[in-house]
Amino acid sequence: MTMVAALAGDLRAVIFVESGDPAFHNSTPGDNSGWQYEGRFIYFLAVPIGPYHFITAKHIGGTVGVDNFVFHGDTYTTISKYPAVDNAMTNVNDFRIWEVDHSKPFPTWAPLSTGAADIGATATIMGRGTNRGAAVVVGGEQKGWLWTSGDTQRWGRNVIVNTLNGGSTYGTLLYCNFDNLVGNPGVGVPGECTLSTGDSGGGLFVLENGLWRLAGINLSVDSPFREPPSGPSLYAALYDVGDLDEFDGINWNFASNTPANKPASFYATRISTWASSWISPVTGVGATSIASENFSAWQHLYFTPAEIATPASSGPLADFDGDGIKNVIEFAINLDPTFSEAAIMTAGTGFRGLPLVKRESVSGQQKVTVEFVRRTTSGGAGLTYTAQFSSDLVNWSAGDLPTVIPINTRWDRVKVVDTVVATSTPKRFARIKVEQ
Repeated sequence: MTMVAALAGDLRAVIFVESGDPAFHNSTPGDNSGWQYEGRFIYFLAVPIGPYHFITAKHIGGTVGVDNFVFHGDTYTTISKYPAVDNAMTNVNDFRIWEVDHSKPFPTWAPLSTGAADIGATATIMGRGTNRGAAVVVGGEQKGWLWTSGDTQRWGRNVIVNTLNGGSTYGTLLYCNFDNLVGNPGVGVPGECTLSTGDSGGGLFVLENGLWRLAGINLSVDSPFREPPSGPSLYAALYDVGDLDEFDGINWNFASNTPANKPASFYATRISTWASSWISPVTGVGATSIASENFSAWQHLYFTPAEIATPASSGPLADFDGDGIKNVIEFAINLDPTFSEAAIMTAGTGFRGLPLVKRESVSGQQKVTVEFVRRTTSGGAGLTYTAQFSSDLVNWSAGDLPTVIPINTRWDRVKVVDTVVATSTPKRFARIKVEQ
């Protein structure tokens, strides 16, 4: 596989197999998979990783005190920057951590990946920039699409294939292939994406123990290409590079055509390689720690300052997205308050969603059970959860002692069994009472 042909400093936004519509995936995916942690820095994206620090790509540049970070409409003033260095004080990757004025800390921030679950994971990738352009056709066979104009923040998915050694300049990288769902049945994922010019600094997030964690920062993508022997350079999102030359920064290299597609790849600098040795010492935040998060801090992940100042839309008892679920309940059960969704959690494995109520056999008796996720007492939420059961929706009683399965330091999965045998009453209801 050829190494990064074009630096992501030329990178600008997520491009999809499924759609060339500029509005495709340009708002929250609704599953809390990282969109909420993205902010804007210069013309690119960046991610808060501590109370006073955010991380982005080093090669995009920036000036302390001039270029500031905008996070959900709130501006944070930069006061310092830290390029990654090794013990020999040599720059060794494309990360840059920026520090903001301590008088205005980030209320919460993205947790970092440990690296335990990134290889082979389906990642959520955020980028900002160009749209999909005209089709690239070589020898009558479509290969992908040109990059074109645009500047739109979007999200997509792709599978992290493995790591790649980027040498002393880039360090350890994660890479994904742009597999064509149409040309390669069974290959790729829904929302399959690649990057283009301007995507630098965007986050790549993976699901690890029920929590989406920052696993990489967008660096680069294979490009440019040309039709041999001397066609014009093509900056394009290609799911098949066969019959084309690819530039590796020094030479043009020909890729022979084969029955199977040869996808181009994109790259992100791997967070876990540097989490303990460099990122944590700079930010003062433990490499595997999760930020304490109360309702006020959580609001800043979804709402602008103006929206937060309007409790009628963003307050605990408001329903911002109109899905019938109050904001405080969305906070309590790990839903996105800006995404209209009445999702019910998955039994046994769920880490988000409305409580699951069902009748099942418990010790040989049919009983109503309720299963739900709750924020841990150590997570700073300040919430209490009580499972209650009723036959008339007026008189409510507690169930048996809960069975609690820790998901991570922020979330538990809880199941409570009713004390009443379901076959002894024609109707039985369950609910979760949440108090702030």
